[in-house]
Amino acid sequence: MSATTFGHKGMEAVQNRDFAGAIPLLDKALESSSSPAWLLARAQAHQQLKNYDAALDDAALVYHVAAERGSGNSRKQMIEAQYRRSVLYFKLGRYADADCCARWAMLLAEGRPAREDDGVEKNVDENGNYTVTYEAAVADKKGQPGQDNKATWIAGIAGGSEGGSAGTPKTGFENDWKRAYTWRSQVLGAMEKLPNDHAGRKVSVKKIPDRPQKKAEKKTEQKPEPEVELADDAMDVDKTEPAGPAPGSVPDEKLKLRVDFYQSNNNVTVSLFVKDANKDELDVKFSDNYIQISPLPRAAAPYVKPGDRKATSTIILGGRIDPSKSRYSVTSRKIELVLQKVTPGVKWGSWGREEIGPASEELTTSAGPGSTTASANQPESASRASVSSPPAAQPPTTATTSAAPAYPTSSRSGPKNWDKLGEAEAEDDVDKQDVNYFFKQLYKGATPEQQRAMMKSFIESNGTALSTDWNDVKDRKVETVPPEGVEAKKWE
Repeated sequence: MSATTFGHKGMEAVQNRDFAGAIPLLDKALESSSSPAWLLARAQAHQQLKNYDAALDDAALVYHVAAERGSGNSRKQMIEAQYRRSVLYFKLGRYADADCCARWAMLLAEGRPAREDDGVEKNVDENGNYTVTYEAAVADKKGQPGQDNKATWIAGIAGGSEGGSAGTPKTGFENDWKRAYTWRSQVLGAMEKLPNDHAGRKVSVKKIPDRPQKKAEKKTEQKPEPEVELADDAMDVDKTEPAGPAPGSVPDEKLKLRVDFYQSNNNVTVSLFVKDANKDELDVKFSDNYIQISPLPRAAAPYVKPGDRKATSTIILGGRIDPSKSRYSVTSRKIELVLQKVTPGVKWGSWGREEIGPASEELTTSAGPGSTTASANQPESASRASVSSPPAAQPPTTATTSAAPAYPTSSRSGPKNWDKLGEAEAEDDVDKQDVNYFFKQLYKGATPEQQRAMMKSFIESNGTALSTDWNDVKDRKVETVPPEGVEAKKWE
């Protein structure tokens, strides 16, 4: 039988509560593929047979494999792994550890970063006892997903009453959040009955579990196997989807960032959409034909560490820039590069392309003399409004000049470019450094659909966001996104 057949039979055995019969079948299936769904099923079987250590190993492996694959189902599987760990620690009488894992499952369900240092395991007193109480856990609903209606949102930004909350937008994991929230009441209720010196009150768990070495990971050549996701009650099997990349490796294409750009006569502004980049640690090296940036957090591979090849991106530019006059800024959602063109007025065909890893020797030797300014350009103030537009296609990276049409004329002096003439007359009366001038030019050159998107996004966001993508904003209200360090408040 193939691994797929073994996997399906093992899943069916778990459904039918034949846990002893399911384990050998899933063992055979996992020799060929570390499918998170098969691992979760085997963890459940081990749990029912009271093989708690084996079940914990499987849950830990699920967490790592799901994070590395970075597929659309990864977060769901990571939430399931944390919830499974919580149940297992509860079975072992480690109630403080069980509550930490349940809380981490809730945070993942809220859409919080997987690598976030949330300090859940640090809620201990001087004796090392876990201090979170049943009452505090029941009252804490501030991050519940799907609770961002207009009334609560206004109350939240206006500084509502204590205990009030705006919640978070829908994440698709609302049921997972509620399950973990409900489970915590049982965990903390049991912990309250323990003596103060009981080992079950101590925290010894880590958010990211140590990765166990399993036979399922030893094969390097693996064919993708179908995955079957466990149902919300963590007992039944109900969904099937194809497996992601081979465990332990995330392809470069999945690591690449979403990029957007726009340009004026003098500058090219490139937005790299990356969440939670550390502004203090970020190292941006400008050269005349490329930019190297590190360390970068990766959504598809949450555990990339600074210094790893995958923590670095090299932006190979679509034209030449002046490194000494280029700069960057960092917010919680993106890194923005403002690049000074070497030749003003030359239109770039594209912003360029991204390569994972440091700049190659061939690229560095092709850079102009004295072009690299490693870490010399400090981040500019990040107080500008967020500007977004549809991701640009990437044609061949050659700079092209834009020529305005010349209209027929009977003038002895030859044809006139009336567009250029009008621009010259208008620009004589404005300060080109004025931000209003920039937005006027952007609006003037946009299509009617882009102009409609700009008006809607600017008005609804109270001037904090500007989008040219009508498909993105037409069916939603554009939220106010205040600059870093600024708090949005309702006008009284």
